[in-house]
Amino acid sequence: MRAYKNIYIGLLLLLLVALPMSVPAAQVEFKDFKLVGNQPKYQVQTRVEFQLTNYLRKALLSGVSLNARVQFRLGEHRSWWFNKYTPLLTVHYQLKYHALSQHFLLTRNDTNEHWNFSNLPASLRKLAELRKYNLPNISHPIENGDFYIFAFADLVPSTLNLPLKVQSLFSDKYKLTSEGVLWPLP
Repeated sequence: MRAYKNIYIGLLLLLLVALPMSVPAAQVEFKDFKLVGNQPKYQVQTRVEFQLTNYLRKALLSGVSLNARVQFRLGEHRSWWFNKYTPLLTVHYQLKYHALSQHFLLTRNDTNEHWNFSNLPASLRKLAELRKYNLPNISHPIENGDFYIFAFADLVPSTLNLPLKVQSLFSDKYKLTSEGVLWPLP
């Protein structure tokens, strides 16, 4: 029995040494988030900055598409249970690299808009901007101040092989996820 206890303690210490001690900085970040308007019509103005990892940059240049999405939800604070979320809107983007023309193609999937860029930073800047974007009408009565808009973004490769799907659960190298933004409604 004592031997098993020593093995468990040894494994625990090895696990603690193997894990990184500092949390890496967020690689998807909302900048200048503003919510304009009154109920039922709100308008969002924000930038979502994506900083690609080396793995995602190499995957993109090797022909793998990157799928980005920005989600907006209506949230309600609850003091005795989990907060309640109602999906409002999801904006989907796809970023591809065409090796023959050496251009980056950015597509917004809900409107089928396409943009071509000669370099990656320009395509990421266009991907980042959401200017004067209208949210759907909010039909919920919002009188008591417990409601908010919650926004978050993520970016993942379109395909991951099976070993990488398992590894993606334990590493941020294969995907990017923001922390999210809360904006209280009056």
